[in-house]
Amino acid sequence: MHIGLSDEIIKVIEELIGGYGILFTVAFVTFVFRDFVTNFAAGITFMYGSDFDTDDIVYIDGEKKARIVRQTPTKTVFHLLETDRKLIVPNVDLYKLRVEKVLPGANGGRDI
Repeated sequence: MHIGLSDEIIKVIEELIGGYGILFTVAFVTFVFRDFVTNFAAGITFMYGSDFDTDDIVYIDGEKKARIVRQTPTKTVFHLLETDRKLIVPNVDLYKLRVEKVLPGANGGRDI
């Protein structure tokens, strides 16, 4: 009787984990897919918008002078000119930054 009881308990546990495991997997995949789609949409908007292009000189948070080196659907790469470093930003976080673009011919061309 002891062996039969433990077999039943194991069977019940397997059924519960199986049912909830599927729900957990579906929820996890949904969250991952949602984040990917959000990041991808932000990247496409940033890439194909007319506001910023590759090789534009920008100021990040009004302080860090940078050049946009690469734009992909998931990330944007900046070259920080003053420190000669690169900054990689997920596109979903781009709109959290305050990015200011230097206008062509501004300041007699000194900023370009």
